Amino acid sequence: MTESKEQWPAALTARIAQTVKTHRAQRGMTTGDLSAACAARGVPIAANTITKIEKGQRDSLKVEEALVLAHALDLPFVALLIPLESQTDVDLLPEVTLSIWEAAAWVTGEDHLVEAPPSGSARAILAAFREHDVDVRTALISTREAHNRRLQARQALGSARYEQLARQADELDRMAHEDCTRLKAVRDQMRADGLQPAPLPSALDFVDPERPAPADS
Repeated sequence: MTESKEQWPAALTARIAQTVKTHRAQRGMTTGDLSAACAARGVPIAANTITKIEKGQRDSLKVEEALVLAHALDLPFVALLIPLESQTDVDLLPEVTLSIWEAAAWVTGEDHLVEAPPSGSARAILAAFREHDVDVRTALISTREAHNRRLQARQALGSARYEQLARQADELDRMAHEDCTRLKAVRDQMRADGLQPAPLPSALDFVDPERPAPADS
């Protein structure tokens, strides 16, 4: 849902605040730890201010606050602005709603960069999330097509078309299995690299049962 012009700044700040809270907790940092990390980078933010941000008691952030919070949490700046783990569109501006990857590419200028990014870099992190999104969509399509063709074969049982449909279903099943295996491997690699892949659509729950989310600190 597109936010109104009046609601958008607070909604943007709330998205940033949730990202800060989530990644601070994942790193085992207290608000005091994060405050000290910001101060060490030359932009002091008091611990109680970070608490207010995370609790939604601030409806805006300064650019320098957002920048230092991202750097202190070792996050690509784009990940602070755009919820990469989400499956929904994002209001980049009050009247500009884009898909997650369109918004992220606009923020980073990634569409203008074609060389392979160094491992562990901000662009590599973005590329990992993009690859995951492509693999999710591919697996959804192939599993759906395999399921539908299998149903068609069953409905044609005893007819002249059955053997052909059954062979096609077998081939589609093979392709779907390969796509789902690749998706699982990509998710495992993301976790090994310290990233948290987005939740899978319910139709792909069997690929990688979701793990419990980390508790808030």
